[in-house]
Amino acid sequence: MRRRRAMATALALLALAGGVRSATDELDSDLMHAIEDSNKSLASNIATHEAKGASSDAKELTEMFAQVEAFYTHKGDAPDAVELAKKSRELSLRIQQLVGAADYGAATEAATTLSRTCKTCHNFYKKS
Repeated sequence: MRRRRAMATALALLALAGGVRSATDELDSDLMHAIEDSNKSLASNIATHEAKGASSDAKELTEMFAQVEAFYTHKGDAPDAVELAKKSRELSLRIQQLVGAADYGAATEAATTLSRTCKTCHNFYKKS
């Protein structure tokens, strides 16, 4: 019984280690979907002047783009992706400031630029 349990534990650890290795090779698709969902919510909240929701979305995007930037920095062979993620993170921070100042026109422009930046990165790095 103990031997069987030890073998199961060893196999589980090997599977986990393999999963960790492959997770570092590619961006987590759940993270990318969360970014897409938050970006859509952000655009809607800015359009309806919903400051609390827009601020929350922009804050979440800032944190998620920091993860994307760190991933590509660590990966080391995608300098354009690092720059695009950095630009997206900075735009998200700027949107927080603009929404805080109730400048929804400028926030809309920044959100549009953010969406275009996402699309540019996807054109180069998103796998079909």
